[in-house]
Order: sequence, then structure tokens, then C-alpha cells
Amino acid sequence: MMQQNVGHQYLHLAADQLSDPDKVLDLSRSSSKAIDIMEDILGTNAFSYTLGDDSHMALYPEVARINHGCKPNAFVRFSPTSFDVKVIAFRDIEVGEEITISYIPLNHPREKRQRDLRRWGFECKCSLCAASKTEIAASDYRREKIASLQADVMKAIDELDGTTAVRAAYEILALVKAEDIPPMVASQYEVLARLFWKAGDIETATNYAQESLKTLVDLGYIDHHADDLALLLKDFTT
Repeated sequence: MMQQNVGHQYLHLAADQLSDPDKVLDLSRSSSKAIDIMEDILGTNAFSYTLGDDSHMALYPEVARINHGCKPNAFVRFSPTSFDVKVIAFRDIEVGEEITISYIPLNHPREKRQRDLRRWGFECKCSLCAASKTEIAASDYRREKIASLQADVMKAIDELDGTTAVRAAYEILALVKAEDIPPMVASQYEVLARLFWKAGDIETATNYAQESLKTLVDLGYIDHHADDLALLLKDFTT
């Protein structure tokens, strides 16, 4: 308890040294377990980032005010060198359209999303959650099928069944495109690249690796560097 109290004191000291402490102190709070206002604010609004091998909490007051959407039009990109963040659009955002980001993983079905979002104290009523029962059922089916197929890919890899792994990976790619989850499209291209690399088809593996990097650059997740492809392919051999 003594160590916890000291931690709270440091958090308050850090807030007091800000040029505008109210930017932090006025942020929303949602924790029923926090015993200190700063602990509650961080738990509600901070982002978690890994630097080296350690996980850290980072608080950006302006970004923290962006609302959640299960099918967001933007995402937060963190720089591990400058420690700043950028809010980058997935797509063109219409005039007057609210900017939204996702607080949770993008590939969960509606019931799990709602359950996970309760920690912030609200029920999501975004366009995806408020869609018709038919649309929600179709979306949930695709997302649950993606999770099932991902398990099939891992099982096939363990059993050295490359044909089954590739077939399931292609099906996942079609589903994430249908569900419009852009980051998962990029990661699925990389999965296919790794599978073909393992099978010895270097040309196809390289093509999918290029598609993965291109998708990430187009989305704004990464900047283009001339050695990106070489570094990714090198990682396939480790």
C-alpha cells in the first residue's frame, strides 16, 4: 500500500508539472476499482505500448477524447523514437463525419466487443453494432470463421500440412477483405508469404511480402523504406 501511495504521488506530481494540468484532470474516468483519480484517468484513457521488452502506459489527452468505433475510420500510430502519436485515416473521411478509432481488437464479434467495451462504461452504438440483425449476424459469422481458420492454420503448420495451411490462409484473406479489416489484410498477406517461403516458393512468397508492405504503407501504418522487403524476407529465415 505504501508503494502504491508513492506511485499516486508521482502521478500527481507529473500532472502538476504539465503546462495545462486540466487537460489531463478533465479526462473521463470509468474505473470502479481505482482508488486515486490519476490511476482512474490513466486506466481509462492511456494507450499501452511496448518499448524494448517492457509495456508502458502513454497518455495523449487530445487523442484520448476520440470516440470508439468498431469499424473505425482512423487509427493511432505511435513512434517509439520520438514518443509522439499520429491519428491516421484508414480512408477518406467525409466533411462532418466523426473521427473514430478502435479501443479493442478489430476482429471480434459483436457480443465480445460489447463485453470488452464495458471497461469504459458504455454500450457501443456505432454503425456496425447498430446494424440490422442480418448484417450483424453476417459480420459475426465472418469474424468467428476467421478465428476458427486461424486455429486451423496453426494446427496445419504443426502437422506440416502446408496445403491445408495455405487453403485456410486464402479463405481468411477473402473473409477479412469482405469484412473490411484493412490491417488484417496486410497481416494475412504476410502469413501467405511465410507459408510459401517455407514451401520453397520464393517468388510467390516475395510477391505476398511486397503486398503486405504495400498495404501497410498505403494505410499509413509504416513509412516506405527501400530495405523493408529485404528485412522482412530476412526475418522469414530466422
